[in-house]
Amino acid sequence: MVFDELYRHGGFWSTTGPQGDVVLSTRVRLARNLATVPFPHKQDEPEQTIVKSVSYRFVHESEINRNALFVEVSSLDAHDRRFLRERNIITSEMEQSPRSFVIINQDENFVIMVNEEDHFRIQVICPGLQVLECYRNADRIDSEMNRYVSYAFSDDMGYLTACPSNVGTGLRASAMLHLPALTHMRSIPDVVRAMKDHGSDLKATAGDGGKTVGCMYIVQNRASLGKSEADILEGTDGAASMLIDMENEARDDYVSQYRSLLEDRVWRSFGTVRYARILNYLDCMEHLSNIRLGVVLSIIKKLELQKINDLMVNVQWSHLQKRAGLVFSNTQECDAFRADYVRSEFAYGDL
Repeated sequence: MVFDELYRHGGFWSTTGPQGDVVLSTRVRLARNLATVPFPHKQDEPEQTIVKSVSYRFVHESEINRNALFVEVSSLDAHDRRFLRERNIITSEMEQSPRSFVIINQDENFVIMVNEEDHFRIQVICPGLQVLECYRNADRIDSEMNRYVSYAFSDDMGYLTACPSNVGTGLRASAMLHLPALTHMRSIPDVVRAMKDHGSDLKATAGDGGKTVGCMYIVQNRASLGKSEADILEGTDGAASMLIDMENEARDDYVSQYRSLLEDRVWRSFGTVRYARILNYLDCMEHLSNIRLGVVLSIIKKLELQKINDLMVNVQWSHLQKRAGLVFSNTQECDAFRADYVRSEFAYGDL
C-alpha cells in the first residue's frame, strides 16, 4: 500500500543536516492561488473541480513531478489522514477538510498542499539548517507549476493569499529546533522577546493540552509583505543561528552549574524508556528529548542522533499503528505498544 511505502521511506529526520544537534529541519513554504477561482473557504463544487483538474494535470504532465502521488485527502480513512498529518505532509485543517488534496513526491522531496487555506502551498523540508537550499528547491517547483497555473498577483501587493499575513512573497521560512537547555534553564520567555526584536516568531511545538512537546520549537518569519525573498531567508537563517548560539551557551552553563542534575535527568529518562511498560506520547517525547541532549553532550556515548530523531517521529499514534499492523482500540493499547517499541530500541549493552 502507498502509505506503508511512505512509512518505510525515511524523511527529513532520518539524516542529520548542518547544525543538526540543535536544528532538526528547515522548511520553506510558498502560498499561491489561481487568479480566477475563489479561495478554498469560498469555493463551490465546480470551482473545487477546477483546482483539482489543474493539480491533476500538473502531476501527470510536468517532468518535475514524475512518480508523484495525487491524493484526495477526504477519501482516506481517519488513520491514514492522521498519518499524513503526523509526517507533516498535510496540516490538521486538511485532515478534517472535505475539499483538500495533496501532491506527494518522494523522489523530489516536496509536497504541494491543495485547497488548504490557499489553493496551493508548495512545501520543501530539509534536514538541519538549510534555508537557502530549501528555497531553491521550492522556487524550482513554483516556476514549474506557474507553467500550468496563472497565479493571483498584484503589482502593488505581490502574490494574493487568503490570509493577509502571507500577502507579498507568499513565503514562510522556518526551522524546527531542539532547545532543551534553554527550556530547562527557564530562558524561553527572554528568547521569545529576542526573536520578536529580530522580526521572527518563536513558538513551541504543542501537543494535547498545549504542553510543549520534547522541547521542540519553530522559528519563522513574521511577515511576507514588504520584504523580499532574500530578506526573509536571511532573517530566518539569522534567527536560527542566534538560537543555536543561545542554546549552545545555555548547554555550557547547564553542564558547568548543574552537571549532576543534568546527568540524573538524562539517565532517569534512559532508564524509563528502557524498562517502562506504559508510555504516553508527551512523556515519551520528554524522555527522548533528555536522551537526545545526553547524546549531544556525550553523556551517552553509543547512540546516534539519527536514532533519536527517528524515534521522535515513529512514536506517534498512526506511525505506531503502521508498525504494529493493526488499529489500536484505545489509548492504553497504544501506550503499551509505544513502550514495547521504544524499549526494544534501547535493549542492548551498557552505555
